[in-house]
Amino acid sequence: MANDDEQFEKADIILSNALQEFMSAGVSQEVYGMAMLEIGILALVRLDESDDRIAELVADFIARARQGLPDLPPGQ
Repeated sequence: MANDDEQFEKADIILSNALQEFMSAGVSQEVYGMAMLEIGILALVRLDESDDRIAELVADFIARARQGLPDLPPGQ
């Protein structure tokens, strides 16, 4: 587990740097979001994760992301 924690920490640092680079370069959030999503899904497919497992992970990420979003004003 400690090794997994170290690996996640390394990945977080790399992704944080990549996100800063995307934003500095003026790449749209939609484009860099799709690019990073594609990289993640391709990595899981290459590990022979099942489609159901990948969909489960994506649904979990969506739920966690929505929990941290502020509420939109009415009508938006």
